[in-house]
Amino acid sequence: MRKIFGITVVAAMVSFASCGEDVEKRAQALVGGAREAYEQSDFQKAKLLLDSVKGTYPTAFKARREAIILMRDVELGEQKRSLDYYKSELARLSAERDSLLPSFVLEKDSRYQDIGNYMKASQTIKNNLGNSYLRAQVDENGMATITSVYRGKPIGHTSVKVLSGDNYVECSSPLNTYSSRHLGVTTERVDFRYGQDGGLMDFISTSKSAVTVELSGEKKYKYTLRASDVSAIAEVLNLARLLQAIDSLKAMRDEAERHIEFINYNKQKYETKEQ
Repeated sequence: MRKIFGITVVAAMVSFASCGEDVEKRAQALVGGAREAYEQSDFQKAKLLLDSVKGTYPTAFKARREAIILMRDVELGEQKRSLDYYKSELARLSAERDSLLPSFVLEKDSRYQDIGNYMKASQTIKNNLGNSYLRAQVDENGMATITSVYRGKPIGHTSVKVLSGDNYVECSSPLNTYSSRHLGVTTERVDFRYGQDGGLMDFISTSKSAVTVELSGEKKYKYTLRASDVSAIAEVLNLARLLQAIDSLKAMRDEAERHIEFINYNKQKYETKEQ
């Protein structure tokens, strides 16, 4: 009886060892596939295979240790690839920005301004004395605004409506309003921030026909927007989007660099522990 029991125990142990070896072999196959995917820069596939090792073969301890080490290499490769892309795009967009800036005027008084504003020369105040027009500008961080400048008898306007063909948009939620009077002429300025301008800047920049501006307040006033102003608004909006894209890429670049530093720190810590 004891002999039979002993044989049964030995058989069970052999069976268990064989099963363990089989599990380890299958787990190692996944790690091998992940390594191959990693070497081909298919980081997504590599991560999926390595995740399967942990989830499917929790007792394959050797394979799991190898999977942990390889996963860090995969994540590092993924972040380095992203970093290379961000740097490449930053270089491209920065070059595009630098090619555009000479056509803009930067208004910035270092005595009280930390951030200056870009605008087209045709829209500066000194080039529009006595004019009523819509002036676009974008600060150095990419925040665009459009200002309704009115000169004449006071109308107290706070709403701007622009029309082109059968379409129009309107905004009556100004960011700021200003009014002054000089030599019997009233100047009113109403600022609208892009994104809160009711679509004024987008509408004007994409208009294919003449744009009419209608100001409303205590009284109304209507005029046709000059073609040069339409063009200036479109160019300012383009620069704003470019500056915002550059800032966004810088943030993603910095995040990738931090992630790479963190992965390298964990790799070194794990390798030191394993020694």
